[in-house]
Amino acid sequence: MKKLTLLTATALCSVMFAGLAAAEDFPARPITLIEPWPAGSSGDITARIFAEIASQKIGQPIVVQNIAGGGGSKAMLTTKAAEPDGYTITNSWVATQIMVPTFQPNIGFEPTDFASIGLMWVNPFLVTVAADHPAQNLEEFVAWAKAQDRTLRVGVCSVVSLPHVVMRRFLEVAEIDNYQSIPSESCETTNVTGLFDGTLDFTTGSLGALQTYGDEIRALAVMTDDRSPIDPSIPTAKEQGVDLAWGQATAGWSGMVAPMGVPDDRLTFLREMFEETVHSDEFQERMKDGGFTVSYLNPEEFENLWQVSIDSLAPALAKLKD
Repeated sequence: MKKLTLLTATALCSVMFAGLAAAEDFPARPITLIEPWPAGSSGDITARIFAEIASQKIGQPIVVQNIAGGGGSKAMLTTKAAEPDGYTITNSWVATQIMVPTFQPNIGFEPTDFASIGLMWVNPFLVTVAADHPAQNLEEFVAWAKAQDRTLRVGVCSVVSLPHVVMRRFLEVAEIDNYQSIPSESCETTNVTGLFDGTLDFTTGSLGALQTYGDEIRALAVMTDDRSPIDPSIPTAKEQGVDLAWGQATAGWSGMVAPMGVPDDRLTFLREMFEETVHSDEFQERMKDGGFTVSYLNPEEFENLWQVSIDSLAPALAKLKD
């Protein structure tokens, strides 16, 4: 009996050590990080910062692969179809994972078709005007806008984009209805130029634009519930009496996902690697230097954000179809 027990224990230990060795062997080759936006975009820059730092931690390269197109749908469809072996992860955005399938239900994927790894950063949107605009704060801006006897021109990104939807929500809550949205694929550059030449009255701005153009433009409010740690001097719209009541869905967010079906041990490894990288001093400093607001959520919290975003954005997206 003792001999049998010893053999059984030895066999169990062998199985356990074999499983542990398999987990330790991962990753044995480079990991691909799919980025849904083109090279040089904000998404691409942040993905490459993450990939560089995480690669050093795991001893294997993390190679960024840009798969742009279809508002991010090409990247998400590629991710969904990838082998669920842990060697493919994707920089997923609210636009790519939530807005595209909500607006186009037959696109071929749903928000929950992916395994959550974690939230990486958020991009708060601003109400921005030219530096010589008469309004010095949001209260003055709202009063100014309502007093105009013409249609105001507001610069936004593409029609089905979060900056556009969030700006429309702001204008709805502020009860400003004398406006026309002017969408642009190049978004930020075109919008700021429009402020300078007078073809736009205000825009959906970003913290990156403030860093680029400095005193040439003025941020009247940040549309998130909390002030940005990148520039806490900018008051929120909520502080100034305009509460969008969308919570975290008012900011563009970006986080990592994997194809559904990645083995538990490998998914745990990816999640721990992600959390350690995002919390590292180097990542925090490089993101802040670039004007990017780091915001970590664990996998469960990140999944909850998906549902919050769907609940907030689905009605607004439906209005775009009217």
